[in-house]
Amino acid sequence: MSGRRPIVLVAALAFTLSACSNAADAPRPGTAPTSAPTAASAPASTSAPARKKIAYTKPGTKLKFGEKAVVPFTTDSSPVGAVGITVTRIDRGTEAELARMNLGDDLAGLVPFYVQFTVSNETGDDFSFARVLGISGLIENGSEGRMDLPADSARCLSETPGDFTAKGATNDTCTMELAARGTTVTGAKYDNDGYAWLAKGTDYHENPIVWQP
Repeated sequence: MSGRRPIVLVAALAFTLSACSNAADAPRPGTAPTSAPTAASAPASTSAPARKKIAYTKPGTKLKFGEKAVVPFTTDSSPVGAVGITVTRIDRGTEAELARMNLGDDLAGLVPFYVQFTVSNETGDDFSFARVLGISGLIENGSEGRMDLPADSARCLSETPGDFTAKGATNDTCTMELAARGTTVTGAKYDNDGYAWLAKGTDYHENPIVWQP
């Protein structure tokens, strides 16, 4: 019995010292701890700023030559943005010019009219090498011409822009409208409804945007 007594005393002494140490470390009642865990800082947002709502030109709008319409536009690699279309003038061609284009014998008796317009990048999206479709000429009585198509002519350059990514960039282009001899193409319209499902309120097929002198 006398041989086991020191072990009991050592264990008791260790327990007493441990309790004293814990009591010394604990804060006194009514006092705050000297340090508190800091909250983790919120991660910085990496999302791109939301695009402002684009004010597209309403279907049925009547414009003068030189006035710009803003319509939705996109490519396979770009979000839905906007381009501006400004019809600047309409030039009358000749039947001889049309014949030199070698577009077919069934176009005899038709006169070419060149609808000149400027396309502008309104949103700074990548619209490189993209062609704006939906511009056509209007005969003086408001009806459509026989057909509209790009023309590879010195008087009607219809090349697509190369690098067209900067906001405010412009590209002058043209489409050709054919009209029967004795009639005149005096105006133009935009009636593309291909983006209406992406941009609400831009179905221009039934109510096109129209330019007149």
